[in-house]
Amino acid sequence: MDLIIDKPASVSGYALHRLVEQMGGGLWADLGSTLRVRKKSEAVPMFEAEKLLVFDLTACVYRRTGGRVYYYPLGDWRSRKAWLEKEAEKNGFELVGVHIESGKRLIEKSEGAKFTVDATNFVGLLRVTDPALFSAGLIKGIGRVGKAFGLGLLIVS
Repeated sequence: MDLIIDKPASVSGYALHRLVEQMGGGLWADLGSTLRVRKKSEAVPMFEAEKLLVFDLTACVYRRTGGRVYYYPLGDWRSRKAWLEKEAEKNGFELVGVHIESGKRLIEKSEGAKFTVDATNFVGLLRVTDPALFSAGLIKGIGRVGKAFGLGLLIVS
């Protein structure tokens, strides 16, 4: 369901976002020497309810208060797990087990602007609870913040 593209190490950040948009848009993840792209127009498989899947997700974890985005402190795995549990419920799955590593991603725009966003990596096991919601989550991604910068792509196997 995903397109894997070899990429030069020197290409990153906002340049990758522009590349994916020129390809027709979708979710993407920078995997170092490759770029994984899930186009909006591509069909995703329908997984059965109760299906167990291994997953990998790098997402921007945050809380929204009064229209502003607040990032959790690095190392606050409990808040990050709670965030993912809420996202899982909205996206038709539940966590069976998860390993969490918090981090930040530096984003550099072509005009010289630089900023960081949360980039928490989750690796674990999930159970599909609602196949239709789960398929929609595979297409739209997990979370609201950071998708343009390669975050939110739920990779399952």
